[in-house]
Amino acid sequence: MKRTKENWLHGHPDDRNGISGCRIFDGEDLHYQERKKAQQETQRKWIEEQKRQNEEKKRQEEEEEMQYAFQTQQANRMRGLLEDELESKKRMMQASTRDANLQLSREKKEKERYEKNSKLREEDQDLLEQKTIRQVPPYVNPLD
Repeated sequence: MKRTKENWLHGHPDDRNGISGCRIFDGEDLHYQERKKAQQETQRKWIEEQKRQNEEKKRQEEEEEMQYAFQTQQANRMRGLLEDELESKKRMMQASTRDANLQLSREKKEKERYEKNSKLREEDQDLLEQKTIRQVPPYVNPLD
């Protein structure tokens, strides 16, 4: 109903609930049901938000764990590759050192053989020279 005119003695009919009407009391909560429903709706929204946050947190932790596992796996794979490469280089280096040592050994033996043969030739040459020097011509009797 539209309020158009109220007189001073008689107010609006909705406002005429006085003491004898006993319909409105001081301290009475007229909006209890509405407020309770609003609080329940707010609580339901908070619980849903909390569930969503917990699910998001759990999903994020699982994702971080998967990323950590993947990163660890990649690091272990890379470490394995590097260790294999290092072992390969060590073997190549050892083989190279072994080959170089064998070559040096052959060269040393060849040098020693050459020096020994040279010394023997020199000694043979010296013996031949000494033989020719010491060779006494046959004795010829001058009286004959």
